[in-house]
Amino acid sequence: MEEKAQEAGPKRGRAERRKEESATSGEKFYFSNRKWLRILAEFVGTYFVVFTIMAATCWITLTSLSPVYLGIVAFCAYAGAAAVFQGVSGAHFNPAVSFAMALSSRLSWLDALYYAIAQIAGAIAASGTLFGLLKFMPSDLNVTTQQWWELLANTFDSSASDRIKVGPGFAIVIELISAFIVMALVLKAVRSNGKPRRSYFFLSALGYGTATILASFFTGGGFNPAKATGAAIMAGAAGVPGVGAELWMFWIIPLLCAAVCALVNTIYCGMAKPGSLENPAATEEAEEKGREKPLLEHEDEVGAEEEGAQEE
Repeated sequence: MEEKAQEAGPKRGRAERRKEESATSGEKFYFSNRKWLRILAEFVGTYFVVFTIMAATCWITLTSLSPVYLGIVAFCAYAGAAAVFQGVSGAHFNPAVSFAMALSSRLSWLDALYYAIAQIAGAIAASGTLFGLLKFMPSDLNVTTQQWWELLANTFDSSASDRIKVGPGFAIVIELISAFIVMALVLKAVRSNGKPRRSYFFLSALGYGTATILASFFTGGGFNPAKATGAAIMAGAAGVPGVGAELWMFWIIPLLCAAVCALVNTIYCGMAKPGSLENPAATEEAEEKGREKPLLEHEDEVGAEEEGAQEE
């Protein structure tokens, strides 16, 4: 009997440890404990996303491909970056997303500020890299640096050849719809305690890809203020007029959508799950424990079968 108890002890110990971790996970910080690493992840992820989308915009314009391809590139860029960094920093890559997380108590305000600074710096670095590379483009393309940045900057009155000129009212509506698509899907993919769901990389990328297809013909897709800021700075350096005067729209609208979506999401979570306003994390973790329970029971059954075989 003592031998059986000693053999069953480690099995019960593992199961109990898993149960304890699951029960207390609502109080844990899910990302890296190193703040500098989280900030670096936001910088690198934003750099990768912004550079990829901007470079693809140039290539797609040269080859006269449909904006649908740009949406696919945006989807792949955000999905890849999120898959790598969502366990490190949450993979926001957008000041509006960090703002929404802070408003809904999924992220501290200080971390949201650090994230926004890193995201803007990453977008400026990516835009600066592309600014330097475009100077080495073949001269037979007959495209000047200014023309490239007229295309890449987020504006609604651009002289870019493939952009449809629209008024500020139309541009605001397009940006509102695009930003709501992004924010709704991002918040849907994040738990109330700030932990990204397994589907985060896919849902967030789906939002960005869809919004890119919708807005690229009119504003270039400015629902990421960091990307819009980096492009505006380099466009100004390239001599594109009026970009800075329109930058406000690509900050105000995403932040407004972030605030509205965060409020709606918080209210919805509270109404859908009784008691979740007091401890929404505990409610979601309880559901996860319910899904994990069959696995733990299966392990116990396997352990019992092994003990029976040893007795025989």
